[in-house]
Amino acid sequence: MAPPSPSAPSLPLPDRPSVAVLPFADPEGDFDTQALADGLSEHVTDALACTPGLFVSARNSAFTFKGRAVPPDVAAGRLGVAHILTGTLSRAGTRLRVRARLHRTAAEAPVWMQDLDADEGAIHALRSRIVAGTVAAMAPGLARDAVPEWVGPPLDAGVYAPFLSAYSNHAMPSAESVRLRIASIEAVRRLVPEHPLPYALLAQCYTNLVVQGWSPDAAADCAEGARLARLALERDAGDPAVLMMAGHTLAFLAQDYDTALDLLDRSLVLNPNSAAAYERSGWVRCYVGEPGFAADHFRAAKRQSPLDPNTFRFESGLGLALCMAGAHEEALVWLDRSMAEDPGWTSTHRVRAASLAWLGRQAEAEAAAARFLELEPSYRISRAMRLYRPSAGKDRFVEGMRRAGVPFE
Repeated sequence: MAPPSPSAPSLPLPDRPSVAVLPFADPEGDFDTQALADGLSEHVTDALACTPGLFVSARNSAFTFKGRAVPPDVAAGRLGVAHILTGTLSRAGTRLRVRARLHRTAAEAPVWMQDLDADEGAIHALRSRIVAGTVAAMAPGLARDAVPEWVGPPLDAGVYAPFLSAYSNHAMPSAESVRLRIASIEAVRRLVPEHPLPYALLAQCYTNLVVQGWSPDAAADCAEGARLARLALERDAGDPAVLMMAGHTLAFLAQDYDTALDLLDRSLVLNPNSAAAYERSGWVRCYVGEPGFAADHFRAAKRQSPLDPNTFRFESGLGLALCMAGAHEEALVWLDRSMAEDPGWTSTHRVRAASLAWLGRQAEAEAAAARFLELEPSYRISRAMRLYRPSAGKDRFVEGMRRAGVPFE
């Protein structure tokens, strides 16, 4: 995804206190220290995101500004928030120094700042102090005990560097990229075998292999992904990221929709600012025949993370929801955007073929179906649609694909 343009229009502000945490920088440029700074940024983001009453821009969008000298006002406008939290983290032996600054749109100086020193082992305490200071400065009416404690990824410097490499590689445009990510996450899992997130991340990798038609043995990968999701839940069923990834995996790979929806709903209660949870909830709502609900969640994901490298998935999902609802013209707007951003995301092509067929644009529909089958030649409607519960939206989607020329059997 291209870096955000300073000249792009600003988004309207939410109706509640809002903030984005730009990635903290290491002035010395040391790799391990920068990994720790990234980890601190993510932990602060997640703790703020789980605080009731706040709008917190997603990590994926905020990190598009990493390493770029962007005025806080510009970043705030692009992310649609009123506040920007910036900072640096440096190290001297085992001592850490953190400088945090909270900027408000149009304010000439930071509205809150703090310089903190602590031993490396106290980085969780540093995070808590930054979060508490940020909340007090921008939303003083919130109760102090509204700020939750959150575990998240391991913050030990020796573990976080490989974890960051595995966790931040969200773009998986090919089967090979998924396999490489599996290897990276397995390395982290061996370092922290009791931590739930590597298991949840691995489960999502197997989901991607199956959903994109890249799995040479879909039955085996479905079983392995579901097993990993359950192992993640055994280790921590209270982490919103674990709930979100496990829920999506169990829906797609095991068709355990009731459990999946419960997990996703719980994830969004714990973290109502999670673009990833809104996206995954959107897909599952499509599977169970609730396209209106799904469209709302895909739109929420886009607003929560307007610069997300995965925005093509939000748009593809929104296109599917609109196709299932019969809004084919609007569906094509989002599907075309998704295809322009990632032409290899196969689900966009099959939904696009269906909507084009319903609009009577038969030649275009057949071309879209042909392109889809080039990417996923083994796809058959009868097998793939077992994922969906019976609904009018499913019937509409199936009939559109059939008219476009996607094989049924």
